[in-house]
Amino acid sequence: MSDELATFTRERNEALLSLDEAKIRAHHAKWSPMPLPTDPHVFWGAIHKAITGIKTFPIEFRRSSKAWLDQRGLGNYGDGEL
Repeated sequence: MSDELATFTRERNEALLSLDEAKIRAHHAKWSPMPLPTDPHVFWGAIHKAITGIKTFPIEFRRSSKAWLDQRGLGNYGDGEL
């Protein structure tokens, strides 16, 4: 893994695991020119979908995101283990 990819991954994981909106938005702004959604429902839906798809995250953290999505009738990127 390149140094840049390792840095991105470490910073992404720290931001997502924090569930801190400001930290997540700052990380995204650093690495992407595309804006994140301003609508809270859409923003958190995207964040929780991303979390369910990151297999290196703790399973209970991923399951919590899946539950958040399920409660709102949204799908997830989980692979069946959730």
